[in-house]
Amino acid sequence: MNIVISGLGVMGASLALAIKNSTKNHTIWGYDKDEVLTQALEKKIIDVAIADWPNSMHDADLIFLATPINIIKKHLSELNGKIGYTTVVTDIGSTKAEIKEFCKSIQFSGNYIGGHPMTGAEKSGLQAANPLLYENAIYILCGDKEDIDEPVKEKLLPVLTGIKARIYFLDADHHDKVMAGISHLPQMIAIALMNMVGRRNDGFNHYFDLAAGGFRDLTRIASSSSQIWQDIITTNKSNISKAISDFIDQLNIGKENLDNISSEFLKANQYRERVPKVSKGFLSPLTDVLVYVNDQIGVIAKISNALFEKNIDIRDIELLKIREKEGGVFMLSFENPQKAEEAVAVLNSINYNAFIKE
Repeated sequence: MNIVISGLGVMGASLALAIKNSTKNHTIWGYDKDEVLTQALEKKIIDVAIADWPNSMHDADLIFLATPINIIKKHLSELNGKIGYTTVVTDIGSTKAEIKEFCKSIQFSGNYIGGHPMTGAEKSGLQAANPLLYENAIYILCGDKEDIDEPVKEKLLPVLTGIKARIYFLDADHHDKVMAGISHLPQMIAIALMNMVGRRNDGFNHYFDLAAGGFRDLTRIASSSSQIWQDIITTNKSNISKAISDFIDQLNIGKENLDNISSEFLKANQYRERVPKVSKGFLSPLTDVLVYVNDQIGVIAKISNALFEKNIDIRDIELLKIREKEGGVFMLSFENPQKAEEAVAVLNSINYNAFIKE
């Protein structure tokens, strides 16, 4: 297929690399600023640079719009009438309802389906591209699984499966409401917390010096691009505003109960237990294996190479403990118990203490 990716920032460039790694049968066309296209060609991220947008898009099979939301709508307008029903157009924007309604309003000639990969990176730009960014990530498609058009089934779904994304179908309006709570509100919280502590640090330089894991985890996404986020916030403003109000109400409950906060902790603990642990955001549960290793150069490479030679795919890896010059514990996650058992056998055969986590 001829696959077009407009917008070769970290998301678009990572998508291009992921597709190229999954198959050699597709041609990747890229569209962006001239200097970005030059770099993308040099790095072999794309095969062809688009010089005549949108007029040359009539031969495209699948078009990904990996741009800010206001540019997505501009591209949809430009493509309208230039492509037909068999050309699938999707985007990777974080809000979906407004774009869906926009397509209806212009009677879009292509076959549009909204998309949202639940993945990302704090850094932006072509240089931050990662071919594994989409692997095992939930990839939301907006629509009913049973009513997906044939071109989408034949073109988009195999590509997403090929890059090992986990496809999840969800209505566009419900998507935006959910994202306001689990993605957009956390972004606003991270910004507010970072700015509050930053102002205090400016007057008394010890806050940042003493900031440890909890603070760093909570504020990690404060490094995200404001240019991208402004579009997200604008197009989901009502849902985000409601989420902020609800969160303020919850903070006030905590503030009123500082002398006896145990009930709030208990409810939070109970809710936290309902968040899937074994799936780590994956739609299918994974099986975890614990591996004890010595602190030696090349340990990770030795483990991954041994499993690769036996065609065993590591779905996730996490460092649980480390003691300098002694060793640590890795938790490797596999698709199912059978693969995990195979992995344990391989790792034990090369003298690593490995076993399936109960």
